[in-house]
Amino acid sequence: MRAWKVHEFGDPAQVLKLDENAADFAPGPGQVKVQVEAAGLGLPDVFMCANNYPLTPPLPFTPSQEAAGKVIAVGEGADPTLLGTRVLGPTLFQAQRGGLADACLMYAQAAFPIPDEMPGEEAAGFFIPYLTAWIGLVRRARLSADDTVLVLGASGSSGCAAVQLAKARGARVIAVAGGPHKAGFCRGLGADAVIDHRSQDITEATLALTDNRGATVVYDPVGGRAGRAAFKATAFEGRFVVIGYASGEWPKINLPETLPKNISLVGAMPVGFPPEILLEAHRDLIGHWQKKELKASNIQVFDFENALEAVQHIAAGKVEGKVVVRVGDNRPAG
Repeated sequence: MRAWKVHEFGDPAQVLKLDENAADFAPGPGQVKVQVEAAGLGLPDVFMCANNYPLTPPLPFTPSQEAAGKVIAVGEGADPTLLGTRVLGPTLFQAQRGGLADACLMYAQAAFPIPDEMPGEEAAGFFIPYLTAWIGLVRRARLSADDTVLVLGASGSSGCAAVQLAKARGARVIAVAGGPHKAGFCRGLGADAVIDHRSQDITEATLALTDNRGATVVYDPVGGRAGRAAFKATAFEGRFVVIGYASGEWPKINLPETLPKNISLVGAMPVGFPPEILLEAHRDLIGHWQKKELKASNIQVFDFENALEAVQHIAAGKVEGKVVVRVGDNRPAG
């Protein structure tokens, strides 16, 4: 079995190595073994290589937090009817069995069936970005069609998903991206307005676009100075949704600053929820996908042998959409 592995922490270019003869494994209780069609990658995989991520697994481990493929074995207590089913879901990367291999592990209750018409490459990049957006916007921020949503990092996988989901649910969307090319990409996603943070001040531009009211929902996977600027443009009774820190640091927000405008700081991470909530989210998202309201736009697909190049592509900040590694050949046509 082939598997990309990290045996020591450091720069991905130095520590991520392909093992052509990795040991096989069987699923444990409540788990399923998945023959991987494609694996999704993101900034957490870069951070894990350097041991700079809260959920970094013990060494040695295989990266990729999400994957899509066919269930080829089920563990004790797992639903046997999943055998042979195409699924997407989070991998057991923390148990060192991420998706960047010929096979990975998932918990059976988090292996969600996918439509036959959904290509493996799109399915592999669907779960984490869109579930994160659903938890952040729908579950935690209680998004409505009356909201104006400011999305930071809108050209990245998480931001891209948030732009599309907010639009699908009727909200007005202001996307933030860097440079004319990424700004154009965000317009193509359906954003109502785009702020180019390289040439515009995020706070001033947001206020100008909202008649000085500000954004009622801020979706922040970036943090740092961008997050701070977005917080200053949050509306009265707005919800500032904390997603991540792609900039390398969290936004500097003092709690007393939330008081004058009654701003809610809302943490959003798709972990800890009961299976029925995740299933509700999955069904809702697949429904939007089937209505063509969601699409893993501009998927950047790398072959398995070039997975290291894919990780370096992410580390260099070149992502527009979602980075996916094609692993197997058991994908549906079209």
